[in-house]
Amino acid sequence: MPRHPLALSIPPLAALLLSLAPPAHADEGQWTPDQIAQIADLFSPDGKPLEQRGLALTPQQLWNPDGERGERGLLRAAVNLSGCSAAFVSARGLIATNHHCAYRALQAQSSPEADYITDGFLATDPTAELEAKGATVQILHRVEDVTEVIGKALAGAKAGPAGDADRARAMARVKKQLIAACESKPTARCDVEGFYGDSQFRLFEYRLLRDIRLVYAPPGAIGEYGGEIDNWMWPRHTGDFTLLRAYVAPDGSPADHAVENVPYEPEEFLPVSSEGVSPGDFVAILGYPGRTQRYLPAAEVERWVDQVLPGYVDLYGEWIEILETHAKADEAVRIKVAALQKSLANRHKNSRGMLGGIEHMKLVAARRAEHQALVAWAKESGKPGDTEVLAALERESALAREQHVRGQLLTMLERAPNLLAVAIHLARRARELAKPDLDRADDYMERNQDRLWRRIERHLRDFDADVDSALLASLVARNRDLPAKQQIAAFTGLAGNIKEAGRDALLPAIGPLFANTTLTDAALIKRLWDDPLAALSHDDPLLDLARALVADAIEPHEHRVARAEGANARLMPALFEMLRAHRSGPIYPDANGTLRFSYATVKGYDKWDGATQTPQTKLAGAVAKHTGAAPFNLPEAVRQAAPEAAKSRFADAALGDVPLCFLSTGDTTGGNSGSPVIDGQGRLVGLNFDRVWENIAGDFAYHDGHSRNISVDIRYLLWMLEEVADAERLLGELGIEPAPPSAPVAASPADAGTAKPASSTAKRSGCGCHVGATEPTSTTASTLMLIMLAGLALLALRRRRRVPARATDAHRGS
Repeated sequence: MPRHPLALSIPPLAALLLSLAPPAHADEGQWTPDQIAQIADLFSPDGKPLEQRGLALTPQQLWNPDGERGERGLLRAAVNLSGCSAAFVSARGLIATNHHCAYRALQAQSSPEADYITDGFLATDPTAELEAKGATVQILHRVEDVTEVIGKALAGAKAGPAGDADRARAMARVKKQLIAACESKPTARCDVEGFYGDSQFRLFEYRLLRDIRLVYAPPGAIGEYGGEIDNWMWPRHTGDFTLLRAYVAPDGSPADHAVENVPYEPEEFLPVSSEGVSPGDFVAILGYPGRTQRYLPAAEVERWVDQVLPGYVDLYGEWIEILETHAKADEAVRIKVAALQKSLANRHKNSRGMLGGIEHMKLVAARRAEHQALVAWAKESGKPGDTEVLAALERESALAREQHVRGQLLTMLERAPNLLAVAIHLARRARELAKPDLDRADDYMERNQDRLWRRIERHLRDFDADVDSALLASLVARNRDLPAKQQIAAFTGLAGNIKEAGRDALLPAIGPLFANTTLTDAALIKRLWDDPLAALSHDDPLLDLARALVADAIEPHEHRVARAEGANARLMPALFEMLRAHRSGPIYPDANGTLRFSYATVKGYDKWDGATQTPQTKLAGAVAKHTGAAPFNLPEAVRQAAPEAAKSRFADAALGDVPLCFLSTGDTTGGNSGSPVIDGQGRLVGLNFDRVWENIAGDFAYHDGHSRNISVDIRYLLWMLEEVADAERLLGELGIEPAPPSAPVAASPADAGTAKPASSTAKRSGCGCHVGATEPTSTTASTLMLIMLAGLALLALRRRRRVPARATDAHRGS
């Protein structure tokens, strides 16, 4: 009889480390905060502890859940920014993250008349900071092990496959109960995540901040330099950085965007280093990596290679072509589809890179050999339960293969078409609100109503009838290619008697849905939101389609997914037990969106063709790539300042130039975008934003020779703020003292084709759009500077007792 998943003798996460062999790969692993103390001594190259590699901080200085405020560890400066990672970098709630992580916020504030995506943005005064619509920040407050609680809740589930659906429902319900109890605190946002194949569970309590504002974003020609050509590639010259700010109510509580709100004062913020990093230096990546697939069974790796990834390449490629065609025809449409287009292009290239990386690593063969070894071991050890577990995992993969394409079509409805997604949310919400809150699908629980409404608002902002028609026609055409029993009935009905192949033939049948719908009226959408029952009866062709999709396709699909999750909860803990007996190296938990620590070395690598890559790029490289056309159209202000960059205080002496990006051996994945990269003293030296092409398949396996993450050097941001954006106020807040009078000042040409900044004191108008109040007079500025420096000195004294002296020099918030 298969063992109950939570009856396995699996030790706590930290204690698990003590029984493991040294790692097969020196810097492999995305470690939970409580594991830092163990990995500092156990898992490092040549048996050297992390201290010998350059980590000057103690594990308690990085993570100390029992410490007082201000003494609970620098990892608390890392936050979850709407699915990206980010970090507080000042005492006044300033946040550093990637440009692409703020892309939707820039898009939401942009128009043909004020195109912040293209021109960039700089608030010259705090009152000019713009709302980052839809953005939220989650700050980790507390972690609690709830494995025993969930184990008791599952004890009544039937054994074996017959209990999979019940197991999934019981697991979902107890998680919701734990979350509800946690969120009884007015400022808490909570979640429960599983580790090691759902053999362990932890409750995470966060503080959710809802008023986030744009402070600085470089022009798109900096933040997206190289575009999709350079995406996932090295060498890289992209200034993928943005500054935001978190606000709260005057009493310090989280609040919606309001004029009277004040900057949030974080418990921890990272000091910014102007010294940077060099090859061979120790660094660490802090953040919220999304999902990795390091422990997929062999059959699942095969399915991803044969079906999942090729399917994404094909579908994303078609949607990208649709968006590009419509964007070229209309400037307003270009802005509406910009974020989706960027996301799809990234996913499309990612999927192609995954396929290449898995093939290069020969991962399918390795996993299949491991599977056969496990089968042989189970037979020899006389454990028929293990043999059955391995066979059951193969059956689950076969079932997933059968259902994948249909499920993929339904999943894409959440991304677009935009107005159909709105209709589906309204129809689904009306059905879910009739249930008790704990029985509802997650998106429709009371705790998620604000988040759902923000998604609806975003879909409405991005809606274009012609784009929606083409995207829906793509899905309907693909549905016709499925076996009859797999087809989605509502899509089959839309195709009707149309025999011609391809999406264009379907547009005459689909276009009227969007031409005749009443859901383009925002006031009507609000009424249907406020009166959910009306969404069940309102006469509208798009709502008719949505209601049919929800009842006949989406809800049944989600039930099948839940049953599969119940099966995994039964099978995967046993697989982990077997893997620990056979794999050398650390069996660390897969990434699951929770806070992690990855240590690394600044280091180059050899490409698959053997070409050796140095680990740093510099400004001269970006200038050399300049062609005058996107995506290599470096702003004129930057090109004019570049010849003097070597004299900048932010230049790297060894490079003889301002550094732009660097490589390290960090173990990262999606969700690590915007992750702060710190040096051994805990100072911010970079922001993670990508991986190299040879490491895209790192979601499936770490490779010592090719696993390299790409970070933008923080000195590039500092140089841009000083020499191009004229943002001394922000430099001061980042703890960077004013440049001496003799510091070189670049020329100040106007950058053709960009909007003039509102500030009359801007040094270079072509790079960054100044809005709001003008800069203060010199007398006022001198007074403000004296006040600021006095405050900074007090802050430095406060932190000196727990941050090494070298770190406190740069740790001066405003």
